[in-house]
Amino acid sequence: MTPPSLESIEDIVAETLLVIERLKSVPHGSDRALDEYQNLCCKIPDHIKTGLLRIAVVGVIKSGKSTFINALTKKELVKRGAGVVTSITTRIRKGKKNRACLYLKSWDEVNLVIANSLDMFPRQLPQKTFDIRRKTDRRFLKQVYEDLFREFPITQEGIRPETLVIKNGLEGYEACKDIIGAEERQICFEGKSFETHKKFTADPARAFYVNDVCLEVFGKAIDPNIEIADCQGADSTDPAQLSRIISYMESANLIMYCISSRTGLRRSDMSFLKKIKQLGLMENIIFINNCDLTEHDTLDDLNKIQGKIFEELLFLTPHLRLFSFSALYNLFDAISKKLTKKDAKRLSLWQEDSGMVKFCSQNTKDFFSLFNQLTKLNQFELLYANPIERLKIVIHALEKKANIIQDVLATDLEDQDRARAKLEGIEENARRLRVIVDNSIQGAVSGLSREIEGNLKQAFVRDKINQKITQFIKSAEINVEPYRSGIKETGFKQVLYLMFQDFKRQLDLFAIDEILPMIKTLVESQEQRIQDYFQSLMDSYQIDFFTLGSSMDEDARSYSIQELEKDPGNIQAVDINQIKKILGLGLPRKVFSPKFTTRMRANALTDFGFHSFALFISALVDKHVRFSFTPGFNKAADKIKKESLVLVRHQVKGYHQALRQDYFAPLIRAVTRDFKDKILQRFTLYESLNNEIQTLFGLKQDEKIRYQNTISSVLEKAEYIDRRLDQFSGKGFIS
Repeated sequence: MTPPSLESIEDIVAETLLVIERLKSVPHGSDRALDEYQNLCCKIPDHIKTGLLRIAVVGVIKSGKSTFINALTKKELVKRGAGVVTSITTRIRKGKKNRACLYLKSWDEVNLVIANSLDMFPRQLPQKTFDIRRKTDRRFLKQVYEDLFREFPITQEGIRPETLVIKNGLEGYEACKDIIGAEERQICFEGKSFETHKKFTADPARAFYVNDVCLEVFGKAIDPNIEIADCQGADSTDPAQLSRIISYMESANLIMYCISSRTGLRRSDMSFLKKIKQLGLMENIIFINNCDLTEHDTLDDLNKIQGKIFEELLFLTPHLRLFSFSALYNLFDAISKKLTKKDAKRLSLWQEDSGMVKFCSQNTKDFFSLFNQLTKLNQFELLYANPIERLKIVIHALEKKANIIQDVLATDLEDQDRARAKLEGIEENARRLRVIVDNSIQGAVSGLSREIEGNLKQAFVRDKINQKITQFIKSAEINVEPYRSGIKETGFKQVLYLMFQDFKRQLDLFAIDEILPMIKTLVESQEQRIQDYFQSLMDSYQIDFFTLGSSMDEDARSYSIQELEKDPGNIQAVDINQIKKILGLGLPRKVFSPKFTTRMRANALTDFGFHSFALFISALVDKHVRFSFTPGFNKAADKIKKESLVLVRHQVKGYHQALRQDYFAPLIRAVTRDFKDKILQRFTLYESLNNEIQTLFGLKQDEKIRYQNTISSVLEKAEYIDRRLDQFSGKGFIS
C-alpha cells in the first residue's frame, strides 16, 4: 500500500470538494449537510500541518545525545563536547531558513525560582520579597552562594541543586538583564547570527533565564512533520530539570536513549530507565550504544560491551531494540568536506579499521530502517488516521445522497407518489431520531461525568495517592548526620535550611518516581473509559431508518434507497488525542512539594530550642547525661514533616480539583460536541429530504438525463476516492 502524505490528502480533499460541487449543481442538491462536509474537508490539510511527531533524545551526561542529533540531521546544530553541554531542552524542526527562537522567562519567574531555593535560609532578605534586579539582593545572593559553597559545597550526588540555581542566576544576570522583561518574551537569531543560540543552550548561566528553545532548520535532513528534542542529562539532581525531561518524553512519540560505550549502563542510567518503565514508555524507546571508536581496540571488545548492555536492558524490557554505532563517525562522514584538519585525521584513522567501520555501518543502516518504519507508523496514527476516517465518512454520505437523487431521477410518473411516500417516511424517521439522540446523549454523558468524578475521588481521597504521599512524608528521614561537623561553624539555622532543602528534594523525586506514574495510569484509564463509552453509544445509534415507526412494506424496503444504511465500517466514535491537541489540553502542573512558611521555621526553631535547652540543663545537673544537638534537630525535623504534610495534602486536594475541573470536564464537553456532530450528520442528510427533491420530479426528460449523467460522474468519482482512501486506511504500507 502507498503511504499517505500531505500532498496526497490535499489531492483527495480537492477531489472530494469537486464531488460536493457537482452534487450542489443538481436542482435542490445543496443542503446544510453538504455545507458542513465542505467546511470539514477544507480544514483537514491545516489539521495535518499543525501535527508534529515528537522524538526525544535522552540519556545521562556524556552519553553523546547532542552528537547523535547532529549526526541524525547531518549538521552541527547543537554544541557537543565533554561534560555538561546541553543546559536546556532544545527542540529542532524543519524551517524555511535557519532560525533559533528562545522563549525567555519573565522577571517574576526568575525571582520565584531563586526565592524557592532560599526557603529556610537563615540570612534575612534585605526586603520582604526577592528581586535579583536590585543590587542589594544580588549582594545578598552572592553571600548566600559563598556560604553554601564554602561550608557545604557538594553532596553524594554532586553540587547541591539550590547552589547551582543561585550560581547560575548570578552568573547569567549581566548577559541576560537587558533581554528579560515583565512578561515572557521571545528573541530569535537568523542567518549569520543563528549560531548565537549555542551561547544559551550550552551555558547553564544563560540557560537559567530561558524557558524553551526551538531551532528551525533549512534543508532536507528533517521531515516537516517531525520535531527532535535534545534533552538535558537525565542524571540531574535537580527535580525541576528532571520533571521537564519527563514532561517532554510523555508528549513524545519516540524516545532515543543514548548510552556511552565507554561506560556502558551506569547506575544513573538504570535509575532513569526505571522511571521510564514506570511511566509506561518502554514500548516507544530505541537504545543507541554510542561507540567511542578511540576507546575500543578491537571489534570483539565492542561486542562484549554491547552484549553486557543488552543483558542488563533485558531486565527492563523483553522487547529490546539496541543498535551500536558511532554517532561522531556518522557525523564526520556526513560533513567530511567541512571538517577541520584534526577531525579529518581522526576520521581517516577510524576508516582504517574496516571491520569496525563495517559493523557500525550495518548497525546504522538497521537503525534507520527501524527508525523510518516507526516514524511512518506514528505519523499515520498521529496525522492521517483521523482525517482519512473523516473523509471516508464524507464520501459514504455523498454516495448515499447521490444514490437517492439517482433513484428519484429514474422514477416515472406512476412511481412518483410511491417515491414521495417513501421519502417522507425516511425524512420523518430522521427527524425523530435526531430528537432521540439529541436528548439521550446529554443524559448519558452526565452519567459518565459522575462516574469519572467518582473514580478520581476514589484515587485521590480514599485510595493510594493520598495514602502513599502521607506514608512517605511520615517515614522520610531528615538526617542531621551529614551536617554534624558544621553545626558549630554554621549554626543551627543554616543546617536547618540544608535539611529542609534535602527533604523537599526527596519529596519532589518521590513524586516523580511514584506519584506521577500513578496519576498517568489513572488518567489513561479514565480516557479509555470515555473512549469506550462513546464507542458503545455510537454502536447503539446504528438504527435502521426504515423500520423505526415506519409502515413501509417489504417492497418499500427493497427500494434502492437502502444505500442510506451503507456506513463505513469500524468508525471511531471519538479521537481523544486529536481533541486534546485541538484544545491544547494538558495535565495540571504537578505540585506536591513542601514550601517554606514562617510558621514552619518558628515551630522548628522553638522545638529545637526548648529540647536542646532542657537537655543542656540536664547535662549540667547530671554529669552522666551527655549533651547533643541531635535530639533537638530530630524534634525540629518532626515539625517540618508535620507542617509539610498539611501543606502537601492541600496541594493534592488542589490537584484533584484541577484535574477534574480543568482537564476532564472540558475534555468530556469537547468529546461530546465532536461525537454529537458526527452522529447527527447522519440525520442532517435526510431531515429535509422530501422538500429538497420535489423539484426533481418536475424536471423535463432531457434535464433528468443531463442530471443523471452528473450523478453518475459523482458516483464514479466517489468510488474512485473511496478506493484511494482504502489504500491509506490500513497500516499495510509499513513493512
